[in-house]
Amino acid sequence: MSAGSSLGKQLLRIGRAAGRGSADGRIRFVALVAATVALAVTLLSVVATLATYEQRAERGAARTPVLQLREGQTARDAPLLLQQYLDDVGDRQAEIVFVEPVDPRAPLPPGVERWPAPGEALLSPALAADGVGDRYGRDAGRIGPEGLAGPEERFAYARPDAGRLTAEHALLATGFGAEDAAGMGDLSTVRPLWVFLSMLIPMLGLPAALFAVVAARLGAAGRDRRTALLAALGGSRRQLTLLSVGEAAPALLMGTALTLPLLGWALASDLRIPWVGYVLAAGDMRAYAWQSVGALLAAPVLLAALVVLMHQRSGPGRSTRPREAGKRGGLVKFAAGLCPVFLGILSWSPTAFATYGASPFVVLVSLLGTVGALATLPAAIALLLSAAGRAVTALGRARGYAGTLLAGRWIQGRPGSLSRLVAGVVVAVGLLSVVQVYPSMHSVSVQGALELRERFGHSVLTVQLPRGAEEGTPALLRRLPPGAEAVVLDSTLGLANGRGEVREGPDGPQAVRQAVTVRGGCRALEGLGLDCPGAPSGKGSQDVPPPEDAPALRALLPGSVGEVGVVRGPVEGRRGAVLVLYSPAGEDLPLGPLKRDALAALGPGALVEGVGQSWVGGAALLSAQLRWVTLLGTVGVALVAFAAALNSLAEVTRFARTIAPVAVVSGGRRVYATVAAWTLAAPLCAAAARHD
Repeated sequence: MSAGSSLGKQLLRIGRAAGRGSADGRIRFVALVAATVALAVTLLSVVATLATYEQRAERGAARTPVLQLREGQTARDAPLLLQQYLDDVGDRQAEIVFVEPVDPRAPLPPGVERWPAPGEALLSPALAADGVGDRYGRDAGRIGPEGLAGPEERFAYARPDAGRLTAEHALLATGFGAEDAAGMGDLSTVRPLWVFLSMLIPMLGLPAALFAVVAARLGAAGRDRRTALLAALGGSRRQLTLLSVGEAAPALLMGTALTLPLLGWALASDLRIPWVGYVLAAGDMRAYAWQSVGALLAAPVLLAALVVLMHQRSGPGRSTRPREAGKRGGLVKFAAGLCPVFLGILSWSPTAFATYGASPFVVLVSLLGTVGALATLPAAIALLLSAAGRAVTALGRARGYAGTLLAGRWIQGRPGSLSRLVAGVVVAVGLLSVVQVYPSMHSVSVQGALELRERFGHSVLTVQLPRGAEEGTPALLRRLPPGAEAVVLDSTLGLANGRGEVREGPDGPQAVRQAVTVRGGCRALEGLGLDCPGAPSGKGSQDVPPPEDAPALRALLPGSVGEVGVVRGPVEGRRGAVLVLYSPAGEDLPLGPLKRDALAALGPGALVEGVGQSWVGGAALLSAQLRWVTLLGTVGVALVAFAAALNSLAEVTRFARTIAPVAVVSGGRRVYATVAAWTLAAPLCAAAARHD
């Protein structure tokens, strides 16, 4: 064994022993373990995000229909007829693809072993678990995971009865497998990759980076003295590195070992993420298995490099005397100089969003400004506090306060420690602002949708009639539950004087307004709060303003409608009209069975939904997406708070040892409280005030 190898092992052992024997060794050990876990989880989160988006896009492209016919082919040569249908199941979007294989040998989509028979449907596991039953047809089995965007996607292939899906009202497809994924299923609702990363990096990556810096420099005074001594004795940079790595290695290895089961779990089975409820597919993670292992191993390597790089060194030939306060904090001064630049970028972001929209470049620049401002603002605050330390020192000297004098000297000479101390407050307040403000920006729409659902529930339903299905309306009306009524709502654009949007007409400017007509029997009209025409006066129709005491009717009408036409007559399906089903008693109608009956009577494309369902569904989707902000922000704040607590504990421990002789001389413990107030409480309060 060479002498160099033996010396290297000895330096690693010396570093490990020094870490165990230092006064704040346990605190730093816990900090390094937690920082390793936080950094590993952050890197794994980035890898999981990339894996999910890429694999989801590949599966989406594989199931996307190819609609182009080859040269010389006509519509009769298309082996597949398709029609996409969007439904809501429990306020979550479900996509149903109605298929009609004209050619029995038509290619199958991924995850499907056979075409369903007429009147059958193949469901995704999540859609089947929602209890849709035979809404889209008899349950004929499940779609495999390779045919779904994700494990929780609501998706189905349904085959209507013979003759219900025709080439006139369908897409003509030759097979499946396009170059790019179409917006089908969950792919139509997910945010782009850069949007999610722009949220993940500042809300989880920045706290993890802060934790790593705090852990690397925690209790650094003793290590700096050991490093200076070894350098004065002729130690090389390699030997200094081995000493530092040996001290940190046990904690880094333990942090990696604690994260390993989480990675194993994600690779072995689907992992449901708490709070947001998203299921991370194990297959996606296995496709990125090597990248995941690399991310796990990169965490301790990066943290070890940070530990080595952040040591203050005194190389051979340099003085080992303590440096003056004014010569310290070069990195802090550099970061403070960059702070105005990032604040300028951050202040420019609202104007950029208003001018150019949320383009990737604008979002990237805004992200750079946000992360840069949060990362450099602590340095600027630390320099201001360090300058204020002169006044604290002068006050202690003038009044003879030992604690104030010691605290002032400490504040003057340690801008780096001050920067780490106030960084927790700055980052935590920034994250809390995002967690509190961003969801509240959308709370009005969410609250309005919830109020609408709470008021009407499923007592008022609308039925969108597909093209060519008007003749099936009587069959649907015969299946209505007892107590339900039906009317037809017909909306058209007509010329009117005095209100509406002004457009140029043949005789000059004329106003265009929306004309709405409600047709139905007397009992159905009166249930909506409308007088039945022809009952008292014999007229068959009349125009009336919407009654004030008819909330269901007002919820169905556009806000700009001033009058509504009331027509007494049979309920007949008309092209462009909407069939309204409601309960005069305000009781919920059986939504699921009515959806099934509408599809059976009217054919593919018949959409039954509650009043304002598009608003309610959009609010539910937005609320689910905002849960990511809350989750990431909460985890980030927890990391920052833990790092700040460990850093403060280490500083208090060091103060207690350093000023113990002064406490004995002064004859009391008041000096401890004074030093803690000036060096801990005052900077934290100043950072919070400065951040506001």
